[in-house]
Amino acid sequence: MSNNQSFNDSNSFIPGILNLRKNGFYLTVAFMLLFALIGLAVRSFFSFQYEAEAVLITNLELVEDTNITELMVYTQLELVRQLMFHPDITAEVLRVEHEAGNLITLEQLGNKSVIERRLTSTLIKVRDTDPLIAARIATTWAEAAFERLTEAYEHALLVSEAKWVLTSTEQCLTDEKLFTTAFCESLTLEEVEEKTNTAHEIILAESPYALGLTKDLQISQYQPAGIPSEPVQGRRGNMALTGALFGLVLSLIYHELPHKKSATEVG
Repeated sequence: MSNNQSFNDSNSFIPGILNLRKNGFYLTVAFMLLFALIGLAVRSFFSFQYEAEAVLITNLELVEDTNITELMVYTQLELVRQLMFHPDITAEVLRVEHEAGNLITLEQLGNKSVIERRLTSTLIKVRDTDPLIAARIATTWAEAAFERLTEAYEHALLVSEAKWVLTSTEQCLTDEKLFTTAFCESLTLEEVEEKTNTAHEIILAESPYALGLTKDLQISQYQPAGIPSEPVQGRRGNMALTGALFGLVLSLIYHELPHKKSATEVG
């Protein structure tokens, strides 16, 4: 019975940390504290990315009992996100950065930024090793987009109005239910032709400047980006925690070394 027991004891595995003397746990704590301090020290030698976020706020006006579908709403909101890379907007961002001494290219600008949509707002997220540069680029981008799209919206109003006139006059000739309305009865064939031609001219002339916007999508305002105080990765707490966990793992390995386990068993 004793032989079997000694055989089982010799072949059973007991983790070294569960078979330590009292002062063995102090060594584990020392490992964790040491590597936590090393993690904080390592952070100071690396450049981490800071992320700044500016917001362009739009307002989509929806009228009930119309043929507006969810796809149409999505298309208009997605259009704003795509227009954030319009040459007029990105050129203004690059101009401001070049004047500030940051000679970035359009490709570099795209690599360090992400344009996202949240409900009816467009988020401009920019990352850089310098938090001031990240905030400046995001704010300039939102401001340039606001000014350019506000300008385009004025042309979009003219296009939308011309399309309404075109549709209304055509319906006066094709829809029997509208023949007796005051608007249709007041129109002569010459006036219908004149209004139709004028509407076509306005649509052709103003559409390129409207950038695909409609009167239903209003550019409300923009919110500048704040200067980020903590990097996206490499936060002090995370680095210290990573170092402490690394120290814990090393201490567990150290306690499993043969000379350490034999010394513990002798003691």
